[in-house]
Amino acid sequence: MRIGICGAGVGGLATAYGLMSLGYEVDIFERASELRTTGAGFNLWPNAGRAIHELGLRDQYERISVKLDRYIELDSEGKELFSTDTSNWPQKYGAPAVGLYRPELAKMMVDAVGLENIKFDHDVASVENKGEKAVCHFTNGQSYEADAIIGADGINSKVREQLVGGVNFQPNELYAYRFRSIIKLDDVDVDPAAQTGFYDRGGWFSYIPIGMGKAYWFGSVSGAETFDDFVEFFRGWERTPIPETLDKTKPEALVKSPLQDVNGIPYKWTHGRITIIGDAAHPMIPDMAQGASQTFVDAQVIRDVFTSPKNVEDALKKYEKARREVASSVVKISQKGLFLGPYNVDPIAIRYENEIEPLTKFAQKN
Repeated sequence: MRIGICGAGVGGLATAYGLMSLGYEVDIFERASELRTTGAGFNLWPNAGRAIHELGLRDQYERISVKLDRYIELDSEGKELFSTDTSNWPQKYGAPAVGLYRPELAKMMVDAVGLENIKFDHDVASVENKGEKAVCHFTNGQSYEADAIIGADGINSKVREQLVGGVNFQPNELYAYRFRSIIKLDDVDVDPAAQTGFYDRGGWFSYIPIGMGKAYWFGSVSGAETFDDFVEFFRGWERTPIPETLDKTKPEALVKSPLQDVNGIPYKWTHGRITIIGDAAHPMIPDMAQGASQTFVDAQVIRDVFTSPKNVEDALKKYEKARREVASSVVKISQKGLFLGPYNVDPIAIRYENEIEPLTKFAQKN
């Protein structure tokens, strides 16, 4: 059986690896001309870790990730507001919460599937079901036919746009942008085994250790349209490491991303022999840091439903049934904002335990 995957992000590559492990012929298509080797950090949760373990990449994952034993919340004066011990999560949930360097995760996945199996400069133009085959047409004039096609082409998915439509985005009501970058861990006075966050009603700033002597920082400020606005908000937070961190951040290493909420979650993912995964299927605001974690779960479930499929279309429908309601719930959970925000939600680690983990049990029952 031949399966095509549109998109060589970590979700597409994880899906490809799972299917390759079953002996399928898998082709991966990427619109960029080369693999992206830049980026900041990731916070992946136990649900992602379990999926990665199940896919057979546990050793590689543990080598590049930093186990987070604590989640610490402080105020603008550096005083502790809340702390959650997560050191027992590997025993409790089957995997730890971790921080890791995004390029290292991408390299891990490329090494797993083989660079030779990725076809670059292939941007999706359209997809169609054609009898007992699925066909993808690319903007470079080429076409590809397979037994199934999986759209892993991100938040602005062309596969989703054609098959589903009805997905619009609107500016987030709390924050317009998220700023982030990398700093040397030795240059910041934070716990090297914790996510450390500083919170105020108007903005927040967090650090995560990601290995290789690096820390990932990220944050948002209400009303901040530029990096100068962002820096100005934290200028008076002298009892925290934030002003020094921002002074040491090189402009060329800064990443600025618009924050947009999805309006109209895709009501259907699977159309015949074509389906969508990851941000294409469940685009979400990053406040719960679940986007990548949910994508790895998608990849594991795709692998599982293709272990012994009697029918390709039935397998893809089974995948959607297992994932769509759960992932859509996570999208809504992520829209509630962060600790000390206007919706008075709990700290993120508590929310993971109380809101995200129970969905795993729900999925298992259904």
